[in-house]
Amino acid sequence: MKTLIVYYSRSGHTAKIAQELADALEGDIEEIIDTKNRSGIIGWLRSGRDAMNQSLTLLKDPVNDPADYDLLVIGTPIWASHVSTPVRTYIHQNQEKFNQVAFFCTAGGDNFTGTFNDMGKLSGKSPVATLGVRGKEIKNGTYGSKIEEFIKALPM
Repeated sequence: MKTLIVYYSRSGHTAKIAQELADALEGDIEEIIDTKNRSGIIGWLRSGRDAMNQSLTLLKDPVNDPADYDLLVIGTPIWASHVSTPVRTYIHQNQEKFNQVAFFCTAGGDNFTGTFNDMGKLSGKSPVATLGVRGKEIKNGTYGSKIEEFIKALPM
């Protein structure tokens, strides 16, 4: 099964999980690049506001076409209990090209369900699997079993 892992990461947590998934699945990986500066405290505040407002942003053009893949694994940090603005934009721009989807989120808390539901509504697809990883699990390296369960749930 041809797999593409796409993700946005502001702090590096989502990027870490995306790379581990790409390695384990032997899939292609692509970072979603936002043209808006989201660094520092001002960027953090702007990001939360944009997510709460369900805003869209301007992205750099992706390299990979999701229509070329059997499975698209989409990763986002959770911002103010919402999908990150860059991932919202990516889904909005490409939803008609998705075959099967799986979702993963990284967050400070553990309220992943609302974000997964939002991603499903945005994409028009029910995910074949979901993965939620807390920031502290990433910092202390205790998320390995979650990745294994996620991979087992995928239609490979």
